[in-house]
Amino acid sequence: MAVAGSAVLGHQLGSPSTTKPASTPPKQLTITDPYAAGGTWYKGNLHVASVRGVGKDLPSALGAWYAAHGYAFLGISDMNTYTWPEEYGNRNLPGLPTVDATYAFADVLAVGIDHWLPANTLQGAIDWVAADGGLPVLAAPLSPAKPQSLLTVLGLQHLYGLEVFDARLAREGAGGDATALWDRLLSAGNRVFASAGDDATGVSDPAIGGAWITVLAPAQDRFSLLSSLRRGAFVASSGAEFTSLTVVGATITAEAVLGASLRFIGRGGRLLRAVSTNSGSYHVIGNEGYVRVEAIRDDGARAWSQPFFISGG
Repeated sequence: MAVAGSAVLGHQLGSPSTTKPASTPPKQLTITDPYAAGGTWYKGNLHVASVRGVGKDLPSALGAWYAAHGYAFLGISDMNTYTWPEEYGNRNLPGLPTVDATYAFADVLAVGIDHWLPANTLQGAIDWVAADGGLPVLAAPLSPAKPQSLLTVLGLQHLYGLEVFDARLAREGAGGDATALWDRLLSAGNRVFASAGDDATGVSDPAIGGAWITVLAPAQDRFSLLSSLRRGAFVASSGAEFTSLTVVGATITAEAVLGASLRFIGRGGRLLRAVSTNSGSYHVIGNEGYVRVEAIRDDGARAWSQPFFISGG
């Protein structure tokens, strides 16, 4: 009892203790890799109009053009109209259901959707597409005809994608590149994927072939392509091309076609690392928020990876 009493008294008086303080376990660094499932790269476009909407050519003519130019899938996005994939697609060029949900205030590509519904607000348009199982993509967000305020875009819920490059607007020199807006969305904590499209109205439109997406999927069928799109396993492009995007441990590695350089970009659009060759890596520290990669050709054409979201660390 005397020994025990001395031990208690000594602790109360602040005598040195032999007990080690509990250590805080290190945080686990997590990198969300949208490309982890692997597969084959399939090039396609989801933003083009036929005569069923505001375009000038039949769906079959558009399908023939994209097939002849090496595309592996196509979604004709006519204004408030569903154009059946059977009109332009085939085994070698699967058609993906897409509708250009057009309103006075915005255009939303409803990917994976075969109908149109009215809406009074941009949020309402996004909500019905998402509720019906589709992927709502805000198209041409910087269009002079329907400009979106930063406050409006930052407040959107359930937005799946943002068209970071619109080939038609880029050719017109007005609002074609929305990369900075995308970074603002990502930096505010929104998990939004980057898309790109030519926004063409026919096979003679100078914008046709000016932008696309390339999907990493296990197969070239409609279900596989839509499943890969849903998890963000694709890249957007205005001409440059990635050949590989991988994560090993805490290192993100990107490879592009020869003639391109790379930029690794984090929260706030901050440049994390620039690589002058077509292959390079970035080691994640843990405070980046997200890391995305751009491949840039000498002529300025670009490709945008989806974000690798970072947590922990």
